[in-house]
Amino acid sequence: MVILLDVNMPKVGGLEVLRKLKSHPVFRTIPVVMLTTSSVSQDVQTAYEYGANSYIVKPVDFDKFMEVAAQIELYWAALTS
Repeated sequence: MVILLDVNMPKVGGLEVLRKLKSHPVFRTIPVVMLTTSSVSQDVQTAYEYGANSYIVKPVDFDKFMEVAAQIELYWAALTS
């Protein structure tokens, strides 16, 4: 299992969700990948401080996005098996 979060989510930001997940005893061990359009260095730094396992800036082009999604799946499937 891997959780994908975007920094820019409606109502509650992804960084806040990440912080809460990583402070919860049941969810803290689940890997979290930040998959977002934000390349702001403060967002990247905060995500890793809060416990993100990866931070990936998603491409705008749909085909490139699908390539990135496939790579994430392969990486985490190999890592967790």
